[in-house]
Amino acid sequence: FSCSSTKPPLISAVKYDVLFGSDYGGASFQFYEIISEKDEFNILLTDDMIKPYVKKEDIETCNFILVNMGEKKSEGYTLKVQKVEELPDKIIITLKEVEPRGTVTQVTTKPCYVLKIKSKKPIEIK
Repeated sequence: FSCSSTKPPLISAVKYDVLFGSDYGGASFQFYEIISEKDEFNILLTDDMIKPYVKKEDIETCNFILVNMGEKKSEGYTLKVQKVEELPDKIIITLKEVEPRGTVTQVTTKPCYVLKIKSKKPIEIK
């Protein structure tokens, strides 16, 4: 028998919600922003598309991630949360861009998503 002094991560122990996703409304370039402070969060509260999904007190217990997938040449791109790992000092989230399958409309889109992470630990995105 052997002992290990390190504990494995708690896979998917942290709850999350995809609050919003749209083919339109994002930025022309890819980026993400972790929203953990009240000042940043207040911007979400003023966005007509997002504010129905958040409450003012959510910032006390949750962090949020705004993901802009950049400009795409068709509709149908989506974001998949592949894995959520909870470590003692942080949350690691693995995201994957999923390309459309089948016949899609050839039109310029700017997909964006807002994720609600039900933890106040710092977040690392892969």
